[in-house]
Amino acid sequence: MSTPSRVADLTKLVAVMVVGALTVALGGWYWFTRGGGLDGHVYFTGEKPHGMTIGPNGWFAYSDDDANDWVEHAPTGRRWGGEMFYGVGKPALTSDGTHINTVGPTVRIRRESGEIEVPGTDLLVAHGERSLQPGGEVEIIGLSEQHVAVVSCMSPQSEARLGEDVDGGTLVVSGIALEDGTVRWSHDTEAGCDTDLVTLFPHGLPEQEYVLITPQEETTQALDLDTGKVARTFEDSPRGRVIVRGDEAVHRSGDEVTVTSLRSGDEIAQVSCPGARLDGVGESGGRLAPEGTPVVRCGDTVRLLGDDGFVEVDAPPVEESQQVPDGGAVVHDRFLISRDGSRLTLRDALADKEIGTVEVPDGYRISTNDPRGRLIVFYRSADKLFSDAAESSFRIVDTRTAEVIVETDDDLSPGAEVSTDGFAILSEYVERRRNRSPRSNAWVVGVDEVQRP
Repeated sequence: MSTPSRVADLTKLVAVMVVGALTVALGGWYWFTRGGGLDGHVYFTGEKPHGMTIGPNGWFAYSDDDANDWVEHAPTGRRWGGEMFYGVGKPALTSDGTHINTVGPTVRIRRESGEIEVPGTDLLVAHGERSLQPGGEVEIIGLSEQHVAVVSCMSPQSEARLGEDVDGGTLVVSGIALEDGTVRWSHDTEAGCDTDLVTLFPHGLPEQEYVLITPQEETTQALDLDTGKVARTFEDSPRGRVIVRGDEAVHRSGDEVTVTSLRSGDEIAQVSCPGARLDGVGESGGRLAPEGTPVVRCGDTVRLLGDDGFVEVDAPPVEESQQVPDGGAVVHDRFLISRDGSRLTLRDALADKEIGTVEVPDGYRISTNDPRGRLIVFYRSADKLFSDAAESSFRIVDTRTAEVIVETDDDLSPGAEVSTDGFAILSEYVERRRNRSPRSNAWVVGVDEVQRP
């Protein structure tokens, strides 16, 4: 009798032989060069687009094969750019399509009407400390409707870099007006330049009112992006203990969770349960979009923050990259998702209302690292016979309608870049095949219309 491993090996050998025969019969070209297929609401298809990033309100940015940079609006097709935008890393985009990036100590604000450059010396002048010099680089950490907040290392020596132990250096957060590039405020964190002050700026989020900074390992502060003032300091609160959404700060201390208005200081809601934890805060630095819902994990149940306080839902919270079990249910954001065979039912647990059912075959997992909002990304890793490259298929669901806005085959690269208001970037990389060069493609998919809560 064959062992299970030998049976598996024999099965795979037979599969390889069958596929090989089909490949020969078809000439082989199609199998080795075919691209990822998408079925759904596709706004943009690009060959070899470099550095694509998603922003709020349907805006996205990319570089074409001729090294031209573009900013494009998916719903309308409006586009501007056509020249090279020098910068480091992915840009930040605003809801009106303004493009912001950095080069060394300089912040560049670009829009269709022109460009504004803000040098590091402007940040130093606004800070007002004559014994210091501007840092050698800046990093975007927050974006409001009026300001972009950047952090730099100011020190007695010139061109100090972030993340380095600099003698006499301090991390300074500066607020730059998007309208005209004026440095409106400066906040000295009194933290060393090697401090991990804040998580990377999460693309795909709309403008925020506050950014959470961690000047000390056990201290989290909510910094007002329009004034540069610390609205509240949370002691004994390392990163992950606070969520901010709008002007609401959701803070966990032990088994108790309190919601406070950062504007008024008033307590809005409170809940406690054994082993309470805040859910889904790691990847976006504790920042939730208006479309997201604060979730408190309480063992096998959850508490969701609604308009009138917390609502208990008697279902387990989704675990990282979890499948929805057949005959079972999980809570992801404000949605109760249950499976019956290949059908998923979405229910708005806060409104206690069924949204609808959708076809998502068994084996698909929920992508729990995406910013929470209008879309839920379901993915399934592909098992390729002829490639070691990681590849996936996707079903992306609009939670407003319980409709699949796009479904794909198994050839796409893992991970989707998602905006919280209903758009996503999917990509594909095809390996070099004999005399053929590698190639890449990307698609922007999304909903018909942005509808803010």
